[in-house]
Amino acid sequence: MGSSHHKHSGNPLTPVIAGVFLTIGFGPLLAAFFFNLWKFDTYQFFPMALAGAGLLFWRSLNEVERPLGYGSGWLTFPLSLLFLTMLATAAAMWSPWLGAAAFFLSLATGAWWLGGWPLWKAVFPAWLLLLTILPPPLKFDARFALLLQEWATTGSSRVLGILGIPHFLTGLIIEIPGQRLLVEEACSGINSVLFMTSACVFYAMWQRRSLLFLGVLYTSTICCVLFGNLGRITSGAWLLFYYQIDLFHGWKHEALGLVLTGVYLGSIVAMDALLAALTTIHKHRHHSLDPNADKTPILDGVFFEGSVKFIAVLLVLLGGVQFLRGWQFYSGRDAAQIVNPDWMDGSAKFSMAQEFDGWRLVSEPKPVPKRAAFEDGVYSHIWKYAKGGMIVTVSLDYPFFHYHDVTVCYRGAGWQIRDKKIERASTTNGLVPCMLVAMEKEGGINADLFVSTINETGVWLEEPGGGSPFGEKGVPLAEGSLFERLSHRFRQLPNSTDALDQGMNYRIQLLAAARGGLSLAQRRDVQKFFETARMHLAGQFVDVRPVAASTPDATRQAVQEAINSIQQGVENAPDATERAIQQAIKAAEDGSESFPSATDKAVQQAIRALKESPVETVDATKRVILEAIKDAEVQDKSNQSRSDL
Repeated sequence: MGSSHHKHSGNPLTPVIAGVFLTIGFGPLLAAFFFNLWKFDTYQFFPMALAGAGLLFWRSLNEVERPLGYGSGWLTFPLSLLFLTMLATAAAMWSPWLGAAAFFLSLATGAWWLGGWPLWKAVFPAWLLLLTILPPPLKFDARFALLLQEWATTGSSRVLGILGIPHFLTGLIIEIPGQRLLVEEACSGINSVLFMTSACVFYAMWQRRSLLFLGVLYTSTICCVLFGNLGRITSGAWLLFYYQIDLFHGWKHEALGLVLTGVYLGSIVAMDALLAALTTIHKHRHHSLDPNADKTPILDGVFFEGSVKFIAVLLVLLGGVQFLRGWQFYSGRDAAQIVNPDWMDGSAKFSMAQEFDGWRLVSEPKPVPKRAAFEDGVYSHIWKYAKGGMIVTVSLDYPFFHYHDVTVCYRGAGWQIRDKKIERASTTNGLVPCMLVAMEKEGGINADLFVSTINETGVWLEEPGGGSPFGEKGVPLAEGSLFERLSHRFRQLPNSTDALDQGMNYRIQLLAAARGGLSLAQRRDVQKFFETARMHLAGQFVDVRPVAASTPDATRQAVQEAINSIQQGVENAPDATERAIQQAIKAAEDGSESFPSATDKAVQQAIRALKESPVETVDATKRVILEAIKDAEVQDKSNQSRSDL
């Protein structure tokens, strides 16, 4: 167990002093972690989990037998090195999740150091409960939620078939005559699973159950919640079909949720009692405190010297780094943010014209509030337009915390994704990127989906590269494979303020569906309408910034040299111009991640003009290059006006 604590002279490390150093060393990152955690409905139970962990911790400290001895250094040292490394990385990169993980590990390390195995075993129940509020990295909880939705939908469909209720299953939607039930809205089960498993851990640890007992109880709790949600969806569809009683919306939905919560909690207690009566896989120990027992404080005998002083200094230094990085992060966000989240709360009013280039408004918009797993409160404003027999749907959805791949939702609605690509910013689309999705559905229905997402700083996100959530080939990194998610996360860590998808995002989309699909002319007309509607909507709540800023000075200078080459000698113009233009492109690539597509397009036209028509070289090349410079100057003036404001 190690040597006992020794009394000696010096300044003792009291709980107050230890708490001060822990607050300084972990406080900023922990505050940010819990602030972010509150944005997700699925984890808003964490205050209760913290209170439960506090109760378990307090009871364990009062019951652990004294005297205690230090834990062996062979484990204390590597654990200390690990949590300090994690904390330093979290502070430098401003990663609240990593900071919280480092804090939880430091608690386990401190318990081992101060009391060895007896103290570590005593505080383990509280520590285990804390882990239930730490989300898995790389958004794997979102994938788990999707699996639960698919399971609940498929299971409900099978039960409805047994009950003889006519229905049609499309993705995550169950259609009964006259009604379409979206499982995500009804109840996916993820909220209940996370809360109930945390409650299960608390109850089992409070009852002093073994880990094997906890494993059995934990599994039974998950099964109970899953079948409970299955029954909820199935019974709701049954009542709606036969008696027109809607349990999926309004106060009835909320009341049923509270009733099921009580049932789940009762099932945990009942299953625990049943397992205790039928099995011997647990050890239920009854503790009676001896009034004469040694109640020496855990920190008694620990003084500011040696490794204690070293760790205290490191915590203060790392706390200072956190304050600086946190101030830099949030001040940078506040300075760049031009969308007011308080105003964008679902009550915002947006106006759409009755007609856009022949497209007529055929529906009155109404804000549609939704509460979806792993998203902040999402609101949708929907408009329908018609032209020449086509009806399209335009919607504004907001706000999303982190980038959200909309194709996940469409898969849930029964669509199959045939093709997905990114259209980069160019002069042909107003310097605004867009995601183009081709989809199909049973019955020969094909659809084209156009999506553009703008963040709280006015930057469009579908442009690959840099801090964008898309890779260079247009792959959505945050929703991709494990390797893509890891590379995306590590790419953002060095300068998290440039992670474009880490703040609040606002999505504008257009869906055009038709049996057999749209013709090429129809698709072009629809996309043109989307680009018009997109700018009309975005301009009502954000100062829109094109993705491409302005041509670098080096590029403009090189292009001017190309013009001079043309003017000085037509005979040598092709080679001189092509060489200068290639230098212009290289200069733009070296000086900026994204230079205007207008310049790129213009210089390519210039090269073609040089090669294909030597007679008209001077006029053709000069014209397109001057147009490129003009476009760049317009962008410069626009950006300068924004900076002046």
